[in-house]
Amino acid sequence: ESFQVVQKIKASGNQVLLAVLDSSSYEAAKALGRDLSQMLPADIRPRLCHVTRDKSGFGFSVSGPEGMKGIFQLSVQPDGPAERAGVPPGSWLLELNGASVRSYSHAQVSRKLKQSGSEVTLLVASSAVEEFYRLRGLRLTAALADTSWLPFKVRELHMVKGPDGYGFLLKEDDCSSGGTGQFLWDVDAGLPAEQAGMKEGDRLLAVNGESIEGLDHQQTVLRIRAHDDQVTLLVIDPAGDAFYHSVG
Repeated sequence: ESFQVVQKIKASGNQVLLAVLDSSSYEAAKALGRDLSQMLPADIRPRLCHVTRDKSGFGFSVSGPEGMKGIFQLSVQPDGPAERAGVPPGSWLLELNGASVRSYSHAQVSRKLKQSGSEVTLLVASSAVEEFYRLRGLRLTAALADTSWLPFKVRELHMVKGPDGYGFLLKEDDCSSGGTGQFLWDVDAGLPAEQAGMKEGDRLLAVNGESIEGLDHQQTVLRIRAHDDQVTLLVIDPAGDAFYHSVG
């Protein structure tokens, strides 16, 4: 992993933006299973927004210099769907449903919006954020985005084992993103898993603050059993799992 970090720094050219944490903050975030990218200050991050159309539309319009591709600014209707979804007025459009708009014409953006149906996901940046990255020669990506406005959240479930166990079954199955993952099924009514908020089909992301990425089924089971009487699981529901895959 350190080699990959070095390569990314070298590939950044003459400038690089580093987000750093002191050791105690890092250990606390790691123990809680926090996404470290979400700890960047919100005022220097682009924003992912999921907008649901109402009878008046999405609540924003798109404009840009005539004849130029990839430069689109959003005019946001006050108290409309876009504003309620967190789209800042006058923000710049970077991605539409997980795809960069850098090569899009205005007509292509309009067509993509019509094809989106009743929901659309936008990666946007305020003028201040866009200028911050542009002046430093840095690219704005969804990996840096503030996701707090999205309707899909990961959930942390803390369970203390009862006389009948935790009350769920872990199964390995195919993921929407390809490959396999660990999923939670057969959630028993009234037992600790249901009481903690577990839902049928939740995908397991981490156990006791440690990601299970790369672990097979047996290794994941052993990690859950490592603490005899309690465990904390980080999970996401199927809709959220599919959504985050769709936006990369």
